[in-house]
Amino acid sequence: LIECKNKLEEAGHTVYYAPGNLTEMNMDVQRVARMVKKTQSDAWVVFAGTSDVLQWFIRQQTPAFALYGRRRKLKIAGVGPDTMPATDAAVSRLVDLGHHRVVMLDSLYNISKPGVAGTAFLDALKAHGITTGSYNMPGWEGDTKDLYACLHSTFQLSPPTAIITSSSPVYFATLHFLLNRGIRVPQDLSVVCIDDDPYFDHCEPSVSHIRWNRRSVVNRIVRWVRNISRGKEDTRQTTIKAKFVEGGTVGPAGGI
Repeated sequence: LIECKNKLEEAGHTVYYAPGNLTEMNMDVQRVARMVKKTQSDAWVVFAGTSDVLQWFIRQQTPAFALYGRRRKLKIAGVGPDTMPATDAAVSRLVDLGHHRVVMLDSLYNISKPGVAGTAFLDALKAHGITTGSYNMPGWEGDTKDLYACLHSTFQLSPPTAIITSSSPVYFATLHFLLNRGIRVPQDLSVVCIDDDPYFDHCEPSVSHIRWNRRSVVNRIVRWVRNISRGKEDTRQTTIKAKFVEGGTVGPAGGI
């Protein structure tokens, strides 16, 4: 995001962050609408928006771009990784290491609305003969407090042996939860992040994660801004290849 902001400013555009973010507003469309109407902008880049939020932006006259989020099948410009093959590789590796109680943590997805990424995760488990349900993809609505409530519930009866987190903030929050319960990674539990964060380079053990070319994300946003600033309609979505990078947070299934 910083690199994207710098490149857009180099091209002569004024770039700033909105006064509120989607997580703080719990993806509430009405709250988003009120914020947008109070903010003067020629274009919006919407970060990890739900389908409802993105559809609201589509109905507005101001151009909008979907950075990640539930953009597929919507007529909106966007960019994001194809994490499905990488997710499949991560699940296969976990199963090979003896993990059968695997949970994906994502506020955008749950068992009733798994989305493309969630469906890939569930299909990968089923391919290995693992019965899936709400336990594997509990989902939650809201902020970190709701995430911790979700984790407490998940660990109450049958603790998972592996967790796949949807983003680096969720990864670090989950790590703190595990630390407070005295759960060691990867001796007791394995963790994979479906995200690539620069701070992972400073972590020990190294973080198992899914990686893609961030430069491609920046270039696509810059091209979109250039196109709409010239009056050219641009609703194309770009998909970037991603791969699973195994690190030190994955190990044989342990016992909690």
